[in-house]
Amino acid sequence: MMYFSQILTFITLSIWQCTPNAQKSNDEPFPAAYSLNDFQMIVLQDEMEEISGLEWVGKEGLLAIEDESPIVYSLDPQTGKILQKEKFGKKNSDIEDISWINDVAWVLQSDGTLYEVTSVFNEKSESTKYEFPIDKKRDMEAMVISEDGASLYVFCKSCKWDDSANEASVFRFDLSSKSYKTPVFTTIKRSDMEALLKADELKDLEIEPAAAAFHPIEKELYVLSSSGKWLMIADANFQPKEVYRLNRKIFKQPEGITFDPKGNMYISNEARGGKPNILVFSYNP
Repeated sequence: MMYFSQILTFITLSIWQCTPNAQKSNDEPFPAAYSLNDFQMIVLQDEMEEISGLEWVGKEGLLAIEDESPIVYSLDPQTGKILQKEKFGKKNSDIEDISWINDVAWVLQSDGTLYEVTSVFNEKSESTKYEFPIDKKRDMEAMVISEDGASLYVFCKSCKWDDSANEASVFRFDLSSKSYKTPVFTTIKRSDMEALLKADELKDLEIEPAAAAFHPIEKELYVLSSSGKWLMIADANFQPKEVYRLNRKIFKQPEGITFDPKGNMYISNEARGGKPNILVFSYNP
């Protein structure tokens, strides 16, 4: 039997987990359609400790991948419970992001390798691997489907050919030919983002994207960085329009971002010494 003090501690911790916004100040900049005063935290199972990518599917489906395992997960978007999972590779790899188009899951490995996973969660599930064409040191963590559905854009977090943490190159993978196109499609530059921030917000501004997603209503690109702790909104040409530095207490290690059809925003955090979670921000334009 639990003593009264133990029960009180349990209730206090439960309330804290449900209202993490108590950790922040009310005047922090954040995209206008979302509020840091009003969001839901979904605590995930320990198996998702290193959740590294999210993707919304259809009307009510949520897919995720986890850094250390070649597995596609289906999660309950209300509770975070694992509903289904399917292994698509033989070896544990550095898996970073996931996209979904035409009933096919595309999974990004950190070296730029892409996996095309068909018939996910079916006994006939198969995967095909496509290698990155440049044999130099690279770390790629973010991927997003183009607005016309014809391409995948793959973002460097840290690539040998970029100017350290001052820029991040983006490559295009053509879904018709199923091949990467070179040279670089575009580059996200620190100098372009600096112009949108105040002087006191420039410290440790590392251009190392971890996740990306197109907003289904605004049609703008949201790019997230865990190491640099920023959220950028860009136009369809990848030109930065807004940049926000993220509260480190709320966004401990943000590695995934996606939107449901109503525009609600989902950002996943790896455990980072606590519990992995998904933060859900309601869309209120």
